[in-house]
Amino acid sequence: MTYLNYILFIFLLTLSCNQKGDPSLKKALVISGGHEFEMSFYEIFDSMQEISFDTISQPGFNEKINSKMADEYSAFIFYDMWQDINSEQQQAYLDLLEKGQGMVFLHHSLVSYQKWDEFIKIIGGKYILPEYSDDSDVKGSTYSHDITLQIEIADKNHPVTKDINDFSIIDEGYQYIEMLSSIHPLLTTRHSECTRTIAWTHTYKNARIVYILLGHDHKAHQNPHYRKLIKNSIEWVSESKEL
Repeated sequence: MTYLNYILFIFLLTLSCNQKGDPSLKKALVISGGHEFEMSFYEIFDSMQEISFDTISQPGFNEKINSKMADEYSAFIFYDMWQDINSEQQQAYLDLLEKGQGMVFLHHSLVSYQKWDEFIKIIGGKYILPEYSDDSDVKGSTYSHDITLQIEIADKNHPVTKDINDFSIIDEGYQYIEMLSSIHPLLTTRHSECTRTIAWTHTYKNARIVYILLGHDHKAHQNPHYRKLIKNSIEWVSESKEL
């Protein structure tokens, strides 16, 4: 690298950092914890110049949910798979939704809070773990790794699917999950090892909700269509706090 190219590189790097620190940008909080994942997940957000983000891991998020920490974020992105939440934290969660706090739930976040009955009404669906059920005959959800999913856009006019055409992705599929009839499907697939509807929008109280089943590892994280979906989702749910 020549000296001139080095100076240009430093200038562009500084410019990028300054853009991320711009207070006018939408700011998102990414919540993880309870499930291992590849660090390529964070590259999704590094690629979004129009959105800045912070990260927090459980139980840190639930422990701070009563504080004012949520006021500075236009969207929460959940990539956690967490079960522990007390009644006070549950109420704080609901208060955020009452305020219109937009939320995007990804992949294994569908497994969270198996014993909190209200959670399915928030996210719009549930991955069922039989060990948490009081019904010994309940049929659990299943997953399949590294399958090639042909994704069809169910609603091409929705802001979350803006500028996205049908695409292919190698990812993990879920089957036998529960979904509320009130959800609005965004993406579907016809793979025999995956449920038909794999992304949807939902509303709870005054908040916009998006759930996207995709996102197991780098093969999904690096897919440009998946990245675009998340970016569009953040921008769309952020508007619920502005309404």
